[in-house]
Amino acid sequence: MKPAVHDLKIRLDAIRERIRLGQEALAAGSNVDLSALSGEVQDASEALHAEPLHVDREAVVQELEAIVTDLNSLERELSAHFGIIGGETIPDDGADD
Repeated sequence: MKPAVHDLKIRLDAIRERIRLGQEALAAGSNVDLSALSGEVQDASEALHAEPLHVDREAVVQELEAIVTDLNSLERELSAHFGIIGGETIPDDGADD
């Protein structure tokens, strides 16, 4: 595997790992820290544009689609966790549910 292709794979794997860790944190009731995600996406984008890559384009498309699916899933989980309806957080009335 060429270094640029390997670098792209590592960067895409880092994105998937960050999303997975966010889902695990959410499931454990912990705060979700996605602050590094934008930097990881930027790194992957730069790796894609750095030089012509001889990669299986279909495989890269499938990996990117999987990342989008994972992000959509995390978004739904976060919305459910924080009770977001119509873009607004439902206030906690202090009563135990």
